[in-house]
Amino acid sequence: MTTPNAPSPSQKGIDIRDALSILSTRAKDGGNDQQRDASSVSDEMKRMGQTIDISGDDVAASSPAVDEKEEERHEAMKRERERRAEEIRSQLKSMGVVDLLGMIFRAQHERVATYKLFEEGLSTILASGNISNYPTLCAKVTASFSVLSDTINTVKTSFITNDDTQQQQPNRRDIANFISQLQKSEGEKLNLTAALHLERLRLRNSQLEKEMSLSDDRSGSASADRTVALLKDGIRTLEQKIGSVVEKINEVLEELRCVAADESEE
Repeated sequence: MTTPNAPSPSQKGIDIRDALSILSTRAKDGGNDQQRDASSVSDEMKRMGQTIDISGDDVAASSPAVDEKEEERHEAMKRERERRAEEIRSQLKSMGVVDLLGMIFRAQHERVATYKLFEEGLSTILASGNISNYPTLCAKVTASFSVLSDTINTVKTSFITNDDTQQQQPNRRDIANFISQLQKSEGEKLNLTAALHLERLRLRNSQLEKEMSLSDDRSGSASADRTVALLKDGIRTLEQKIGSVVEKINEVLEELRCVAADESEE
């Protein structure tokens, strides 16, 4: 069975190669676009995440041919992000454990809301077959995820500082370790979600091809049935894996809630 290269609007097909390209590009970029659409993220998270580059990676490095002016511009932006990051870290020093954990919980709440938007957007695309809307959807949600992840990573650093001048905030590597586990699981969830989206796009295409084969002749019906069944099995497997990861995320969040409760009692 072959996937049509350019499905007609009446077929409402989705070019899987386009979808795969979009997903792989977004995964490679990691949401580190200089022009981010993070409108779904709260102002507090925007002020933090959009001005902090925890990894220290220069986005310009992803472009193979950057002229001298462009390189200088990116270096200037990187220095500005580092300056603002230091300002924010300084602000975090005056915050207590409970307040810092509150930021983690708010970021997680917004992550859940962003996933909901992601799923709703995909459902709309599957219904319409309009793949041209998928890049905008991916750009928006990955920008939001990037801002939220930067915020959480910044909070984590405030628990593990070894600088003697920053001891207003006690060294809590136990909390930092929980946050690292949270971030690792969230990364797994996002990768699995991207894979799930691709399988759902493929399933939609296969179902449309099956409908077309039935209208022409029944020679390809059995093959189409097998393909659809395999894709449905793959989707169920991915959904189960995502469910397991969500359980791990909830377990870590419960540990952090217990920490916050203990700190509140002291």
